[in-house]
Amino acid sequence: MNDRQVGVAILGLGTIGSAVARAIREQGDLIAERYGLRLVVQAVLERSRDRAARADLPPETIATDLATILSDDGVDVVVEVLGGEQPAADFMLRCLRAGKHVVTANKEALAKHFGELTAAAQEAERALLFEASVGGGIPLLVSYRQILAANRITRVRGIVNGTTNFILSQMAEQGTAYDTALAEAQRLGYAEPDPTADVEGYDAAYKLAILASLMLGRHVRPDEVDRTGITGVTAEEVAAARERGGAIKLIASAERDGDAVRLQVAPTFVPGDNLLAHVSANFNAIELTGDRVGPVVLSGQGAGPLPTASAILSDVVEAARVGAAANVVLGA
Repeated sequence: MNDRQVGVAILGLGTIGSAVARAIREQGDLIAERYGLRLVVQAVLERSRDRAARADLPPETIATDLATILSDDGVDVVVEVLGGEQPAADFMLRCLRAGKHVVTANKEALAKHFGELTAAAQEAERALLFEASVGGGIPLLVSYRQILAANRITRVRGIVNGTTNFILSQMAEQGTAYDTALAEAQRLGYAEPDPTADVEGYDAAYKLAILASLMLGRHVRPDEVDRTGITGVTAEEVAAARERGGAIKLIASAERDGDAVRLQVAPTFVPGDNLLAHVSANFNAIELTGDRVGPVVLSGQGAGPLPTASAILSDVVEAARVGAAANVVLGA
């Protein structure tokens, strides 16, 4: 049986985009063997030819404007890894309206434009998949979809930012000062040169807004989240929590309260008998609670090029296999 070719366009060839291109090349035979799909990098939106060369992509795949990709009938799935709100949100809308499936890891653009993006996907009957935007390499939304099939989600709670978890873990386990732990996180590539989005809780708030939107069946905006970062956490507070047998973690939580929902991102004392207290380094863990299944905890690497590319590639395969049927059904 001949493999069906699936053309993939990648918007942005930074760390994640390059990892996706490599994953397509390295996992191509495995995907073809399992699913009969031959993924091909049809185009990349990237101004730097050097980046394309480093990703082992031929020069003819480079597109310097989105219109080239939109008009290319050989592009079936667009992977958006530009980061930031704009032009990423606008590009995703245009791709969906042009009849392309969209896969993204962009939590900010998705959290701020969730309603219009999901509506555009529904109207175009195209997939909008975003596993990598919330849990990195954790198969979170796959599990979310299964739980929603027979449950009403009553609570989402967890550690969704690996940078802050690494910093707090270093402070607790090594007695490291905050500034020193942050510098180490930056050295290891867990934190950006400007760490504001992580340490002030914006990244966690974006992810929580996406999960809450799925839970409630409406667009929950990031500014609805009561947000506090970790910059005010002292070494004394971390040590005191450890003496009590627990830990301070940056916890994101969405909990139903009748017809309303309480949304919060804040440093929180977690008792030692709770699994979240023992999630260390740059790992994430999310607890989903259904009214029938009860609590389900998922844990794994929440960031990094390899886990993120793995989640993106899985979404590309799902989009190619089943199209819009792969979209997560909204809760209520």
